[in-house]
Amino acid sequence: MRLPYEWATANLSVNGTDIQCYRTGDGPPLVMAHGFFENGPCMERLANDLADEYEVILYDARGHGLSAAPDTGYAIEDRVADLVGVIDALSLENPILFGHSMGGSTAAWTAATHPDLPRALIIEDPANLRGQHARPADERVNLVRDQLAAWEDRSVEDIASEYEQYGPKLARHLAIANSECRPNIINLAREGYPETADAFPAITCPTLIIKSDGDPASRAADHTAAEALASGRLVHIPNAGHAVFRDQYETAYTELRTFLHRVETRTAQSETP
Repeated sequence: MRLPYEWATANLSVNGTDIQCYRTGDGPPLVMAHGFFENGPCMERLANDLADEYEVILYDARGHGLSAAPDTGYAIEDRVADLVGVIDALSLENPILFGHSMGGSTAAWTAATHPDLPRALIIEDPANLRGQHARPADERVNLVRDQLAAWEDRSVEDIASEYEQYGPKLARHLAIANSECRPNIINLAREGYPETADAFPAITCPTLIIKSDGDPASRAADHTAAEALASGRLVHIPNAGHAVFRDQYETAYTELRTFLHRVETRTAQSETP
């Protein structure tokens, strides 16, 4: 997989396993956590757009990409420990956390269990936000096992054809990420995701939730859940599905940059004597 020439890579020993990391840009640190079946480079466009003002750090979750795939360590506590371990290993101070889907759940629970760690939190359509789409463990495991089997004997080019609506670069990133998923991620499916909204009362940093579109009742329930945040805002992006930034990039990016501008303004004000 060809990465932008300015990206640096490193393989870190974190929480008893090896985690692959990517770094680009210069400025305050912003750490990005990807979704299930994906990897860090799948977020290349957003990382590059943020790199003009931030040092962006991406990593492959265990069992994904170029990270190791141990037999154990797939519960939310382990995923949080992996993210915190990356931050500690790179000596990042008060990073902004960004996560999508599985990564959104990880980032939210990291902010909840380590409230002094992040300066701000952005979560894109986090997994199991309100528990309304939870499946039984056996069903989750079978779905993941079937999907891995379906990719096993296919070429990257063939898998990429399923994502052609996103353009050739992202389609190839997604296809490579799919092909690199290891069988042990079935353990992640078995563990499942705790309800992300349960983390909200313990999150103290400024938080932005970028959410997929939905019917009025679902949107209202999302906003009610977000009211538990000490300093939070939830925005639904019209005509966007679960991969909000893929479906409606410009609209989602505008919301993200507006939030980041407010975070930086507040930080500057707090540091003024």
